[in-house]
Amino acid sequence: MTDAAPPSRQLPVAAFFDVDKTLVNGASLLFLARAARSLGIVSWRDLARFGLKSASFRKHGEQLSVLDQVRDRGMRLLAGQRADRLHALAEEVVSTMQPRIWPETRALLTAHLEAGHEVHLISATPDFLAQELARSLGATTGIGSGLEIEDGVFTGRFTGGTMHGPEKARAAQALMADRGFAPADCYAYSDSSNDLPLLTAVGTPVAVNPDHGLARHAREAGWRILELDPASIRAERKRVRAAARSRVD
Repeated sequence: MTDAAPPSRQLPVAAFFDVDKTLVNGASLLFLARAARSLGIVSWRDLARFGLKSASFRKHGEQLSVLDQVRDRGMRLLAGQRADRLHALAEEVVSTMQPRIWPETRALLTAHLEAGHEVHLISATPDFLAQELARSLGATTGIGSGLEIEDGVFTGRFTGGTMHGPEKARAAQALMADRGFAPADCYAYSDSSNDLPLLTAVGTPVAVNPDHGLARHAREAGWRILELDPASIRAERKRVRAAARSRVD
């Protein structure tokens, strides 16, 4: 096999990327809260509260109780906002997130796109933010927690379960089935043991800067572990390209 460029044609492969701490160094909801504060939607007190929760997130990883508190408070604050204003807000949020995107993970995401793979961001963050972040990165789409919109206004409620844990796995499995992708050929990247349902739903799960629980599981299962070291990401990019070439050889 020669070291040719990745094939340009679309391959039946999807790569799913978690957002917080996998793609972005931080909590997307805190970025959202800061931008909402600039528009007068969020008070300084609420911003400080989000900041404390974000610090806990960075130190201890994803904790469902903390995520639920932040999510529920954030959705109450956004209730009554027009959908078009939320989408304009998303553009501002993503612009502030860009410097905090791990360059190594961004490079890996790009390697998947260059190999002809679909790339889907999948996150508990609101869908309008996941979609805008995906657009900014050239990804196929962003899958987030769906917001209920009535008459062009956000009600403060979700349309379904938060895109977290088993919900991520269900969304990924539904997408793979709809697109006719073999799960064994697909990839998933996450830092959190809460995403084990997603990671075990694909053939190539990769633990990125994993929390203790995920690191332990990944070692026992023989999964790849990336510590966001540039050398590790370069090796992973080569693996992605080699796998893409092998599918058409």
